[in-house]
Amino acid sequence: MTLDPEKTGLGKNLTIYTVSELAGTIRQGLDRVFPGILLIEGELSNVKLSQPAGHYYFTLKDAGASLRGVMFRGMARTLTFVPVDGLKVLLRGRISYYEPRGEIQVVAESMEPAGLGMFHLEFRRVREILEREGLLTPERKRPIPLMPRAVALITSTQGAAIWDFLRIGDQQNRLVPIVVVPARMQGSEAVPEIIRALSLAGGRPGVDVTVIARGGGSAEDLWIFNREDLARAILASPVPVVTAIGHEVDLTVADLVADLRVATPTEAAKRVLFDGQSLLGALERARHRLGGLLSIRQERESARLLSFRVSVATFSRRLSHWHLWVVRAQDRLSSGMKDGLSRKKAHLAVSMSEIVHPYRRLSGLSRNLSFVRERMFRKIRDFLGDFRLKHNLWDRRLCRENLIDFASLRLEVRQRKFYLVSGIRQIKGRFAERQSLLSVLLREADPRRPLSKGFFLLERDRGLGLVTLKNLPSQGEKIRARTQGLSIGMSVKELHFDKEQEDGMKER
Repeated sequence: MTLDPEKTGLGKNLTIYTVSELAGTIRQGLDRVFPGILLIEGELSNVKLSQPAGHYYFTLKDAGASLRGVMFRGMARTLTFVPVDGLKVLLRGRISYYEPRGEIQVVAESMEPAGLGMFHLEFRRVREILEREGLLTPERKRPIPLMPRAVALITSTQGAAIWDFLRIGDQQNRLVPIVVVPARMQGSEAVPEIIRALSLAGGRPGVDVTVIARGGGSAEDLWIFNREDLARAILASPVPVVTAIGHEVDLTVADLVADLRVATPTEAAKRVLFDGQSLLGALERARHRLGGLLSIRQERESARLLSFRVSVATFSRRLSHWHLWVVRAQDRLSSGMKDGLSRKKAHLAVSMSEIVHPYRRLSGLSRNLSFVRERMFRKIRDFLGDFRLKHNLWDRRLCRENLIDFASLRLEVRQRKFYLVSGIRQIKGRFAERQSLLSVLLREADPRRPLSKGFFLLERDRGLGLVTLKNLPSQGEKIRARTQGLSIGMSVKELHFDKEQEDGMKER
């Protein structure tokens, strides 16, 4: 907009801008002068974190000037540290003009502590190496013992961390010894000393856990714990390692590889050293509870013992009754068995007196058979003699008398002859059947028959007959055992009777 110079009195040919027009011109001029990403180094002040938006607002200054800045939430999530006042940083961002307030500000896209860029690069390099080897996985971490026998503390004897740790140990638990292994916690010579201290602590007998403690410090002081050799020394420790080398916001490679990471030495002491007083109190409560349970159990078992004693007494009385019944039953059974045995022995004696030896029976049957045979032959001879006599008489009669009646006589002779032959055949058949029966009985009663089954027949010497209960040989007498195809000569050494046979012999 162009104004009349005479009316305004401000001079000739002056252009009047509105605030918006001027602000737009300034923004366009800044975009032409600073078109891309800038690297700005300065010190942070007035750092504020807006909640719940999550944006960081700050002032970036040096000795001669200051500049407003902002880092929005999306970029703030990539920060590996917490921006605080007084921290010198290296910022990457764009210059922007905020028209509503008329302020020039820096819109930051990334930020890191100034002078520590190479340390951040080293931190990332070492972490990536360990991640590729699988050494940062949660499964690799070892559990911290609940009740360690001894604790090794690696720290500087000049700092406050050692006294904080020992103070908590003195208050919480004096039973666990604390072995202090001195080592520097900052400087170029700190890493070799810490590595040596880890080796000494791991080889100390009784040490179950090692604590590396440092009472915080600047970012430059803590970057020694990002060394790869120190990280591998922690991994090689034979006992679990706890790190307490900085505040909660300070994360190092040593914290990543440690089995447990805590913020301060005080927290490390509380975590590693179990509370002795609480443990003693729990033990005392457990002792009282156990005593009460034992008293209750004792009363219960006493009652059970009394009941058991009453049951045992009752069972003992029943057992006495049962024993008496068993004794009486045993007496009755013994008497019955003795009576039955006596009756069996008497019956056996009678039966033995009635038993006829098969050889004797066979001899009697043979004699009867001979007698019957002789008797049959004698009757046959008598009958044949009578028949011959009658035949001769008839022949003489036939010669003297007339032959008229010869036919009738001849018929009578034939009839008599038929009757005679029939009678002889019947008698012969009956004698043949009887002879067959006697032969079978004789064969069955033959004492030599069992010889075919492997038995032996004992005969006394000098023709004294077979060895039987009534024909026993004397001691020292020669006897002979015969079987089919074999004969054995033996001598009688001694005679033994079965129990029942001996009792039968005594009763006789």
